[in-house]
Amino acid sequence: MPAASETRSSRSGARRSRPPGPPAVPAARTPRGFTLIEVLIAMSLLLVGGVSILSVFTLAVVHRVERDVEAKVDLLRPEARSVAQDAVDRTKAGTPPAPIVNAPTSRPGFTLSVTFARSPNGDPAWVAQCVLSYQGKELRQGRLPPMWLTRSALDLR
Repeated sequence: MPAASETRSSRSGARRSRPPGPPAVPAARTPRGFTLIEVLIAMSLLLVGGVSILSVFTLAVVHRVERDVEAKVDLLRPEARSVAQDAVDRTKAGTPPAPIVNAPTSRPGFTLSVTFARSPNGDPAWVAQCVLSYQGKELRQGRLPPMWLTRSALDLR
């Protein structure tokens, strides 16, 4: 009579029994997680992407601030012209207007400085050089083009 461990199944579906001895070796485990190298590569890619997005964000903020300053300077240009014209109108004919240094403007924090020079064309006009500053610092956009100013139409004779 054969041992119980040696019984074989027949076609009728009887169970096979295992031979006695060490347990069967389990099948190779499938990987369940990521390796350290894969995690480091993924983190480095995320870091590169994050830094590039941060640099674009910083650039956008800088451009936004510059646009805001330019918009305020655009509003102050007519005021600068009228302040310079008032300085020319207050002087006597032939005398140079007094320079204006850090005069406050209608916008808080902005100041205006104006220097005057004789027109290089030989006419009685004065050339005003206006510079707008914000909180004591001269703005690159605040250097206005020269303005030719006269006291009145009667001074042109």
